[in-house]
Amino acid sequence: MTDSAVSPSRRRVLRGMAVSGTASLVATTGFAPVAMAEDVSVTAAGPLSYYAELRVAQPFKAAFDAGMRRFAQTMQRRGALAVTLKQMVGDSTMVKNYPEPYKGMLRSAYADAAQAGTLSLFYALFVRFDTGKALRAAKPDAVFDAEVLPRLHGVMLRDGKPVESAAPMAVYRGVFQTVAAGDRNGIYTGDADIRAFLAKPADAAAGNSLITVENHVFIADRVMQPFEQKVVPLLKVAQETFQPASAEDGIGRPGAADNRFYRKAVSTEILRKATPDGQQRAYIMHGILESVWDHENSHLDPRFKAAAGPVGAMVEIGPVEPFYATQSTVLKA
Repeated sequence: MTDSAVSPSRRRVLRGMAVSGTASLVATTGFAPVAMAEDVSVTAAGPLSYYAELRVAQPFKAAFDAGMRRFAQTMQRRGALAVTLKQMVGDSTMVKNYPEPYKGMLRSAYADAAQAGTLSLFYALFVRFDTGKALRAAKPDAVFDAEVLPRLHGVMLRDGKPVESAAPMAVYRGVFQTVAAGDRNGIYTGDADIRAFLAKPADAAAGNSLITVENHVFIADRVMQPFEQKVVPLLKVAQETFQPASAEDGIGRPGAADNRFYRKAVSTEILRKATPDGQQRAYIMHGILESVWDHENSHLDPRFKAAAGPVGAMVEIGPVEPFYATQSTVLKA
């Protein structure tokens, strides 16, 4: 298929994937940062998340870390429920239904490439708010532009020497609504329960051993409601199943490369972009698990496959599901 035969929205996504070298579907690299006005609808209700994806060149990591700390502290003072920064470390293979021998093969591929210097560092940022009014009052875009964006320049070689790029690398920014969420205590769809869920992220302790997965998909915007009628039951399956199903503790046994066991997800969440991108709508299926192997093995479970089939049939772009390690979390004071 030629580039001209691809829809403009999909072309933006595919170009972003190619230029950034990342697996994330929503990294629209090559475009200017998204303005807040384009992402927050006046009708958006309930708890909201300001979400960003960004790349950091290794020479600027220290400056980026300092700028991100200032950003998080400002968001905390302005009422954010939580600010969480996650670094991409790898990619799921089982989400693509590759043969089982490929299980976990890319689990640390991105972190390994960044360490080798062949890719920049890649981060996902979540800033949680209890209402759209609180999000707009906090002005996350303006603070991001002041504290973080100047640290996102690329590095080019000129006469064999590293030179900072003239402009920062492009950043994806969007505002997302939480459709449903869950943890080992229950499934949540009401605003009050979701607000409490967002205020206490399961990976709040920096440097913990949990792994985050973000499944990025685009669907046709016109089928949003029927899609959510299928994806919310899938979240319930993803949150509540484990292997072996007979495990007396009701949680399961730890997954490994040489078994098909997995423990219940620590938490799950479905995020819907508050506004469409043309004819399409972006979703992030965000899960926190005890290990990469728990995630990969869960996708081999016939119960999960049965629930995922109807959802996957409605996806226009994706799925792509990177793994992330949590770097820091700042909670509401």
